[in-house]
Amino acid sequence: MIRRAKEEELDQIMKCIVDSRAFLKASGSSQWNGPLGYPHDYDLLNDIKMDRLFVNIRDNRVCGVCALSGCEKDYEKPYGSWQIETNNYLTIHRMAVNDEFRGKGVATELFEFSIKYGKENGYDSIRVDTHEKNVIMQHLALKLGFKACGYVIYSHIAIEPKRLIYEKVLKQI
Repeated sequence: MIRRAKEEELDQIMKCIVDSRAFLKASGSSQWNGPLGYPHDYDLLNDIKMDRLFVNIRDNRVCGVCALSGCEKDYEKPYGSWQIETNNYLTIHRMAVNDEFRGKGVATELFEFSIKYGKENGYDSIRVDTHEKNVIMQHLALKLGFKACGYVIYSHIAIEPKRLIYEKVLKQI
């Protein structure tokens, strides 16, 4: 079951983040592993307060999490091109899975939920970005019908700011 996150679930949400940070580091990726780490509990609390953080629940536990937000400033000038020109897109951010549930379809369910949410809420497309070494996220995006669109350089990321970008068109405009 996927639903909006609650503040009292922050410890379980952070377990997903910490596990994913370690998983990314073990795979050779610096994503989320800069000197200050990312995301922080205050980032996730802000997502909860803005009603944009969603959790995947199994066995009454948070097994995965993702944020769904609107336009991303750093997406405005991609190296490459989006499939459609629109400012009415949904962005997937901060997707993370608890190690105990890794490899059990949790991230796929979060992606599928995001697509359904985007369609139900009238978005033209859904976009996501990831580090070059995060091959699992790249594979999931392609498997679920997203198209590779190039990359962006995040202005606020000091170490390895390049992120591959993907888009799935939800409706033609």
